[in-house]
Amino acid sequence: MVAAGVIIINRQDGPYALKLPRVVVAGVSSGVGKTSITCAIIRVMRRQGLAVSPFKVGPDYIDPVYLGVAAGRDARNLDVWVMGGARRALEGFASNSQGSDVSVIEGVMGYYDGHSGYSDYASTYHMASITRSPVILVADTSKAARSVAATVLGFRAFQKNSRIAGVILNKLGSVRHALMCQDALRSAGIPVLGSIYRDASMALEERHLGLHSTVDREELEKKIERITDVVEPRLDVKKLLTIA
Repeated sequence: MVAAGVIIINRQDGPYALKLPRVVVAGVSSGVGKTSITCAIIRVMRRQGLAVSPFKVGPDYIDPVYLGVAAGRDARNLDVWVMGGARRALEGFASNSQGSDVSVIEGVMGYYDGHSGYSDYASTYHMASITRSPVILVADTSKAARSVAATVLGFRAFQKNSRIAGVILNKLGSVRHALMCQDALRSAGIPVLGSIYRDASMALEERHLGLHSTVDREELEKKIERITDVVEPRLDVKKLLTIA
């Protein structure tokens, strides 16, 4: 039996076990705010004195800039297609997680979106499975309440081992709206790790070609601090770290 949190790397000299605390932040779809929330999670961890290794699923070159600024260290991409298979991706993840207290992986698109409609290949779910990571699913609640629980339950049931350990509710409209969503998820047995209210200031704008000058990075640093100030009081960091 392999202990929780341990990754087995098969090297030429035999299997090598690494204990790497880690968590994937995935989205029900694109546009749910997972980049802003992932940056806030990373920055909250840093505020607690933890060294964080940031990763982004897929070949995206814009989001890693945000994640890198949030973490204070370069973010790395994880993509089975570009990296030449699951083993290379796992080795890249393991090597770039060394020296940190926890690794945070931001997903791409919707959790199960990958190379085709018939397969999970190259999806966030695929990467979570390769790295044996627990997953926090970000759900946009702006147009639903109790139905959010049905959506999350569908994501958990779609694969036998979805790896989904909890959910973060984003874009809530009111306290009553938050309570309705929380109650529905509680009755479904799904832990809520965060309840974030709708706030236009949390949006991260895409820059031309994803390029940032020194001034851009300074502005982005301030932006991430503001986002973190909004998210931190609404996030169960202790539970999230326990899951990781």
